[in-house]
Amino acid sequence: MSGRRLRLLLACVVALLLTAALTPPARAAVGAGELAAATLTVSPASQTVTYRGRATLSGSVSVADAQLALLRQRAGETGWTPLRTLAVGPHGAFTLTVAPPVNTDYKLAFAGDPDHGGAEAVVTVYVRPRILTDFPPSLWLGGAVTLRGSVAPAHGEGTVVIERLVDGAWQALATAPLGAASNFAYRWTPSTFGYFHLRARMEADAEHVAGRSAASRVIVNRPNKHDVPYRFAHYIVIVVHEYKLYYYEHGKNLRAFNVALGRPGYRTPIGRFHIYGKRRPAGGALGACAMYYRQQGAIAIHGTNEPWLLSRFPRPFSHGCARMYNAQALWLYARCPRGTQVHNIR
Repeated sequence: MSGRRLRLLLACVVALLLTAALTPPARAAVGAGELAAATLTVSPASQTVTYRGRATLSGSVSVADAQLALLRQRAGETGWTPLRTLAVGPHGAFTLTVAPPVNTDYKLAFAGDPDHGGAEAVVTVYVRPRILTDFPPSLWLGGAVTLRGSVAPAHGEGTVVIERLVDGAWQALATAPLGAASNFAYRWTPSTFGYFHLRARMEADAEHVAGRSAASRVIVNRPNKHDVPYRFAHYIVIVVHEYKLYYYEHGKNLRAFNVALGRPGYRTPIGRFHIYGKRRPAGGALGACAMYYRQQGAIAIHGTNEPWLLSRFPRPFSHGCARMYNAQALWLYARCPRGTQVHNIR
């Protein structure tokens, strides 16, 4: 082959290669059955709210700037009810809130577009009834109180179970029917004193999951001579006309002591106080220790450096304080922290 022909052949090959490199590939046509798949996700898949509460649903669709339809189907319904449309942003993310009155399924649906097929996701929001209680904070053993409450939404002639916490587990105390206004009332006469933690519970039905109220503490007080409430771990009562001091723990009188009290012109104060200061040893006329409960006059419960004076009981010779034998004052001192209530009565 001559040189001229060879150069011509090489030029043709180069031209073909350049043409192939500079020509873009033809785009394949997408038919109706070849649309790209769209994905739609919503979370959480289910959640539970209390009646009138709001649930937040978050998710995303793989198509930017898509339009989504929100539909619902409540408990007992057989079809979907359209609610509204939702426009997502360029990243496809969305968040919405719902407030269903009953257990409800929510559907997010993407109908598709010229390039993508449709997609949908379903989530369930469960609704527990709102149960409110009005339980009295305390009562005296031997008495009775009414445990009241209400349920929303109205449940017609349903019932609630009043429960008591025992050793870390809830146990049924009573069953109370609901009235026409979805209220309940139960007359309770406790058989023992102490702390009772109570709540009301309602079983699940066709439209709601089981619900319960917040726990309430009800104190049943131990009857005692001076009506000292059970809630006080330490409590002192001074009965002036008796010249006696009574010491209580949780409504139980543990000890009673003879005491010397204020003489004329320095009467022992009447009223409710609390121990704000302690000193041991106190020294001098205060004896082995002192517990101060009224700042005006530095009134205290204390020992003595003249124990023989206490042998002539009753004796009004202090400056308003309660004077005790040192051994008794120390016994009381060891048991009464700052803040202990002191109630002086006539």
